Amino acid sequence: MVPRFEEEFARLQGLPHAVALSSGSAAVHTALAALDLEPGDEVITSPVTDMGAIAPILWQGAIPVFCDLDPRTLLVTADTIRAKITSRTKAVVVTHLFGHPCAMDEILEAVGNIPVVEDCAQAPLAEWKGRLAGTFGTFAAYSFQQGKHITCGEGGILLTADPELARRARLFVNKGWPYGEPNPDHEFLAMNFRMTELQGAVLLGQLPKLPGVVRSRRETARLMDELLAGIPGVEPPPRPGEGEHSYWRYTLQVDGETLPGGAAALAEILGRNGLPAAPHYVGKPAFQLRVFRERRTLGRSRWPWEGSRPGETFPPEDPADFPGTFQGLERALVLPWNERYTSRDVEEMAALIREAVQTLRSQPE
Repeated sequence: MVPRFEEEFARLQGLPHAVALSSGSAAVHTALAALDLEPGDEVITSPVTDMGAIAPILWQGAIPVFCDLDPRTLLVTADTIRAKITSRTKAVVVTHLFGHPCAMDEILEAVGNIPVVEDCAQAPLAEWKGRLAGTFGTFAAYSFQQGKHITCGEGGILLTADPELARRARLFVNKGWPYGEPNPDHEFLAMNFRMTELQGAVLLGQLPKLPGVVRSRRETARLMDELLAGIPGVEPPPRPGEGEHSYWRYTLQVDGETLPGGAAALAEILGRNGLPAAPHYVGKPAFQLRVFRERRTLGRSRWPWEGSRPGETFPPEDPADFPGTFQGLERALVLPWNERYTSRDVEEMAALIREAVQTLRSQPE
């Protein structure tokens, strides 16, 4: 079941090599392991992404370097990545957040020969300039966790066009053991990240539905865009100018100067009226989480910030260097989204948002 799923998913993406794994986190981890990073190497990444896309950097002994984001999309850009590139940069992890594709042609031009891992966990079948997200970088990592477009409870897959990197990725998933090759041996330190046959069977049944899932989400998102047009203080998620969004979530921009209390106040009213909404998405950028703030990794070692590059220090990130990130999080209000929504569902949601906005605007200053 798993090899069949790998073959079918690779065909859908138009890439020759796919390795199925136990999770999306394992997919990112395997990509970085396949690149064979040295301790102390730097990996540029987003401060607004799942921990599963950042922790693998630390597990491989590399140092995460966070870059600022576009405040409207909360995406990395060519300029924000370029500002963080040094001689020690050995990889970049690009997150297509909420299903919105990053401007991959510009990013690839900015990074030159530095390998790029596209985190497509929230963005299956998203497109940029007529190409599928995941087909630009060195690797593409996907998740099949229970909240994703298709799911087997937990699971992931990693794709690449490079046969040597594909072999190394498959070895890493199998504890470094080259199954089926002559004179096998454990070639390097590696994990057991295999996908089970049961998961593979479930995903084989789900995969043919994926194009319809994404198409349905796009159709209802366009309707929501129309219904929210002109509401003071609320903006629909920006559409990718030269791409296609796949809408893992539907994310509003809330202007706190127009609506008292901003995203948090709007979410509170919506929640009372039966529409769950998450203000500020993850709440704070990753570099303010305890694991990064206090360097809590392996015991008291503070590895890899200490020990991987003797004599060098790595001060905490300065919030002043991330104006787009903080502005974007302050304004973000994330709504659930799925392919089962009907036009009536969307009309009801839009009406609740309009009523909540009117309530906030009518409050005395």
